[in-house]
Amino acid sequence: MTSSIAFSLITWAAIILLFFGLAAVLREVRLLRGMVTRTTDGFVAVPPDLVLGPRFAGGDGRIVAAVDSGCPLCLTVVERLAGLGAEATLLTHEPPTTWTGLARGLPVISDGEAWRSVSHLAPPVLMLLDGTGRVRRLLLPVRAGEVDTALADWAGPKSGGDTGDTGVGAHSRS
Repeated sequence: MTSSIAFSLITWAAIILLFFGLAAVLREVRLLRGMVTRTTDGFVAVPPDLVLGPRFAGGDGRIVAAVDSGCPLCLTVVERLAGLGAEATLLTHEPPTTWTGLARGLPVISDGEAWRSVSHLAPPVLMLLDGTGRVRRLLLPVRAGEVDTALADWAGPKSGGDTGDTGVGAHSRS
């Protein structure tokens, strides 16, 4: 074996080892990023970057459900919110008269601009807003029981720097 062939083999072996080393470092970075950005229950800890606008500004801890009257799960979520006595607001793209018999006493806001900000998500979308109308927490429920869990979770103290909510009384009707 000539020295140039040996040098080429050693060079390629070093390049391959460096490639595997880089792959291992990138894997560790990905795993570390996953640990940092996820909560203990496996969900992303970074809050959503959605602002519903001035119509939804007001009290801290406001619950908004983006719903569509043609969605059976949306109707179930609305029924569950009303059954729990949650002070939730329904956001829709439809005329409010569509929800006259369906809203179960919950206020309905038809706002095309706010709807467009969440329309890329499949309804129903359950959101907890801060006082400026920015979404702090977001849930895409697939069962009515998740509404109960979300309301209880949003009413309790938060870990990881979240300020939590004002309590169950803030979302309950007397």
